[in-house]
Amino acid sequence: MFNPCSQVKHPTSEFSTLPNHRRTEMGSMEMTIAMKVVGFSFQFIAGKLESMLVEEAALLAGVEDDVRYIVAELSSMTSFLKAMSTRHNLDDQLQNWVQEVKEAAYDAEDSIDEFLCHLGSIPYDQRRVKGFFKHFLRSIKLMKARHDIASDLKKLKVNVEEVRKRHDRYSHPNEATSSGIATSLEMAGTYSDPRIIGHFVEEAQLVGIKESKGTLIEWVLDKNRLELTTIPLVGFGGLGKTTLAKTVYDDPIIVGGHFQSRAWITVSQNYSIQELLKKIIRQISVNEQRIRDVLGCQDAGLNTEQLLNMMDKTQLEKTIRDHLQGKRYLLVFDDVWRTQAWNDLSIALPPGEEGSRVIVTTRIEEVANISCSRNHQFIFKVSPLSPELSWELFCRRVFEAPDYSCPPELENVGREILQKGNGLPLAIVTIGGLLASRPDKKLEEWKDLRDHLRLEIETNDMLLKIHQILVLSYNDLPFHLKPCFLFLGIFPEDFEIRRKRLMRRWIAEGIVSGEDDSPAEKVAERCFNQLVSRSLVQPSQFDDSGTVKSCRVHDMMLDVILSISRKENFAVLLKEHPTIPQRHQKIRRLSWHGGSSGLVPDTDLSHLRSFTAFGEDVPLKDYRKQRRLRAIDLEGCWNLFDLHPKSFSKLYLLKYLSLRDSRISVLPDLMGDLQNLEFLDIRGTNIYKLPNTIVKLQKLIYLLASNYLKVPKRIEKLKRLVTFGIAYVENVQSLQEIGELVDLQKLGIGFRQHDDLSLRMQEISALFSKLIGSLRSLKIFSWPNSGLKTALDEVASPPLMLCKLGIHFKLGELPPWFASLNHVVKISLVCTQLQLEDLQVLGNLPALVNLKLGYRSFVHYDLVFDRGGFAKLKFLEIERHNVSFKVGAFPSLEILKIHFDYQSINGIEYLHGLREVHIKTSHEDTIEMVKNISANHSNRLKCFATQL
Repeated sequence: MFNPCSQVKHPTSEFSTLPNHRRTEMGSMEMTIAMKVVGFSFQFIAGKLESMLVEEAALLAGVEDDVRYIVAELSSMTSFLKAMSTRHNLDDQLQNWVQEVKEAAYDAEDSIDEFLCHLGSIPYDQRRVKGFFKHFLRSIKLMKARHDIASDLKKLKVNVEEVRKRHDRYSHPNEATSSGIATSLEMAGTYSDPRIIGHFVEEAQLVGIKESKGTLIEWVLDKNRLELTTIPLVGFGGLGKTTLAKTVYDDPIIVGGHFQSRAWITVSQNYSIQELLKKIIRQISVNEQRIRDVLGCQDAGLNTEQLLNMMDKTQLEKTIRDHLQGKRYLLVFDDVWRTQAWNDLSIALPPGEEGSRVIVTTRIEEVANISCSRNHQFIFKVSPLSPELSWELFCRRVFEAPDYSCPPELENVGREILQKGNGLPLAIVTIGGLLASRPDKKLEEWKDLRDHLRLEIETNDMLLKIHQILVLSYNDLPFHLKPCFLFLGIFPEDFEIRRKRLMRRWIAEGIVSGEDDSPAEKVAERCFNQLVSRSLVQPSQFDDSGTVKSCRVHDMMLDVILSISRKENFAVLLKEHPTIPQRHQKIRRLSWHGGSSGLVPDTDLSHLRSFTAFGEDVPLKDYRKQRRLRAIDLEGCWNLFDLHPKSFSKLYLLKYLSLRDSRISVLPDLMGDLQNLEFLDIRGTNIYKLPNTIVKLQKLIYLLASNYLKVPKRIEKLKRLVTFGIAYVENVQSLQEIGELVDLQKLGIGFRQHDDLSLRMQEISALFSKLIGSLRSLKIFSWPNSGLKTALDEVASPPLMLCKLGIHFKLGELPPWFASLNHVVKISLVCTQLQLEDLQVLGNLPALVNLKLGYRSFVHYDLVFDRGGFAKLKFLEIERHNVSFKVGAFPSLEILKIHFDYQSINGIEYLHGLREVHIKTSHEDTIEMVKNISANHSNRLKCFATQL
């Protein structure tokens, strides 16, 4: 298990935003010992072992020295692995040893967890039993557990010793000094940089760059902006940032004298700031006498290079500043990976009012943000090419002038090859170059390349540069982010990956854990944001606050992930033609991508930690032999109707179980054995009732459901529950029990008809009072005549920190307390049948950002929005109402979604902050009207139309 966090509590998992108070004493596995940990699995395992020494001293009698030896060895190996992780060209012998070390870590944790499984099979309340017979049975079980753990630890010690001895026998003399720091040759730039392909693309082959180049030149030459301005070009590797910057830098208008000094500096991952400063001095042609004056050396026997080599960093900076002061200059800092690199270089740049410009190319959003902290409007995000521009670039690279035409018999397969490039100019140009080098242009050769492109990219000398450039991003990742990045490889190509799903999977498998002041979800969120910032994933959907909801991985980047994953035995993918690793490798993560492939008979899955399925059905439904499973993710397996009834009987380590959007209808009573389960998702299934044993899941934090799930009896036992719903409340007792879940942050509940309205009113008010400090999100559904409207009117005060609220039933008018929702940012109203006066209440909510007015949310179908109110609203969705906007309405609105049949919409042109319009209607003329309004809007709106 990889564990990237700088500090982890062992062995208790931090899977939520729970406060640490009121932790129930759950036995030896609920530890109060916390270790300061840096790195991945070895420290995590060492923490478990040390905790076991304290908590299970009786069981470990006689093997304490073995445990301490293993802890020491694993800790020292961790330091070595961290150093090795920054070295990118290890020889085969060292790579093999590093892999052995990682496998030893996995084996160590497997042994420990096997011991935990022994204990897990005995409920903690039976581990201190009284009575001779029970004590006798307990003693026998503990004796077996002690024997097994002692035996495993002996084997583990031998294994660790062997790994250490092999390293000592075959280690390299210079290994100890290798800490991932670049050699002086690398710093000096004498190694071959695969990115230089970007500098040598012929002008005739540049496609899709004209508009971007024009925008940049306009920014560079803007006579109205005289202050020094930085223009960052940001995007993932291979998008053509360097090529775009070079076409601007070399444009005749730029070269022709507009700037008095120019310099192009390639920074890269490994750099020496003094060498970079010297390069600037050489390119801007600093007078030698100025260098002598700054250095204070007039020795005529020393040439310029000797003088520069005598200068320290401060003198080099002063030389540049003095020379550029009062001049209009253009500098390009290409391939900047560190904010520190920008900080180091920017010190040498004098400010001024001469119209100077600095262009920065980078893959890192943080570098872009910091380099132009005052003018974020000048950040230029480089995007992949459209399909048509990709095809044009491909044809220009493969075929000859003047028409660059593709023979009809090659076009289909050519476009199929092009899909792999997915708009990435580097891939298109490189693959096109390979095909151009084959003069015969045979259809069979093209088909062969299409069918084996992934292998060709890893092995063909002409295509290898694609892999080399993209793998730079992986090599640059911090130690803790590398497993997070590799984990993306379990998802299929072009799959939309939900942020929350990804984060929770990281946590369940121990890739991410909590730190001192940050629960695991906060740490996971930081890791995800760093992958976004480094352009390693492409955001695809955002929520109303601008947070990324889902992302995709570029096909070429996915190839890099899968290549590294195979080498490191990180995960195994089963597709049409499954590739099972060599027999001596242990399968720890298995991802099934559908199709006709199944598991090879007798495949050893005893070491499996996670199983993920993408497809209608799954090849693995009985998990009794996979006792080490931490995660089972069967989301979207639509033809999955049932699992083996005893599947969950021995999965004591399971933390994550998703059956979402399958057709499973029953969960077995053995669910209660999943003592470490923290996440259960049954949304979109046919499960309407949970087994009574569900309340035994004392560590359950997320219970996500839909449809008409009944609230389980005694749900108050699930003390750690943070998210619950949607479920239907059938009696007052259920309301009372939910009120005992004082850490609950997200709740979705529904009500049916009920006779005892007075009791219900009291309990709803009491529920809000009990959850007043914890609840952040609330959804309420109700059948007609349930009396819920009266009950809500009687609520004295809503939860103080409520941020999201959804009401889906007839209210008639908003409850009196609605006006006090000072922290609510999102409201959804459906079938509420409100009065027009309630619009003013909604408009006065100070924090409201997102508003959905669903079907029959208001009694009147005509909604008119005038000046005043809704000051912060950015997202508005309206369904089946006539809508009219007046001048000054919604000053901050950015996204508008309208769904209607025969209704009308007016006044979009008055929404001056609007960026996007989404419209769904059955009327084509309405769609055309909105498209025309969007095109003529002052912001040139993006219009997304769907005809029903």
